[in-house]
Amino acid sequence: MEGLKAAAPWYEQAGITFVGLVDVNHTISALYNLVNVPSAVWIDRTGKVRRIDEGAYATTHKNGDFEFGRADYAPMVVNWAHSGDASPYLKDAKQIKLKAPDKEQARAEPAFRLGNYFQSQGNEDKADEYWALAQKLNPDSWNYHRQDWSYTPEEAGRNWVKKVESLGDKPYYKPIEGLDTKTD
Repeated sequence: MEGLKAAAPWYEQAGITFVGLVDVNHTISALYNLVNVPSAVWIDRTGKVRRIDEGAYATTHKNGDFEFGRADYAPMVVNWAHSGDASPYLKDAKQIKLKAPDKEQARAEPAFRLGNYFQSQGNEDKADEYWALAQKLNPDSWNYHRQDWSYTPEEAGRNWVKKVESLGDKPYYKPIEGLDTKTD
């Protein structure tokens, strides 16, 4: 769990001028039901959530024959920055409904955090035990899988490809609503 140390080169390369969050315990992911990274939550100046979307990539990427990411998201953010509350991509804050986790998903989060705790204490066997439990209880959370895989980099890529292939026709990221509107 190198947190900011691991993320810093990415932030520096991108030259970010916005607030970035490194959430090693996935507290924000759990709060907003985010199952993968990068993801975004649009929060307006008044503190109201205006969008929760999966797949906040700025562009598409290729890894061999596999293409991932999206080119449609960054123009939406630019539109919001230019148009503010008039952006057609904002949702009414009253329409944003966070889905409560089911019983299994609710149990996954503390199991995941216990895995993180044991990893930080150097007890990899216990960490693996709790991470496996979290993944079993909430198999749709890519965050749980990625955290576990990050400790075996030589296997991480293979594990990720295997999981992507297991999706079949299910999309890696849910489609973004509202893309029928023109961006500037």
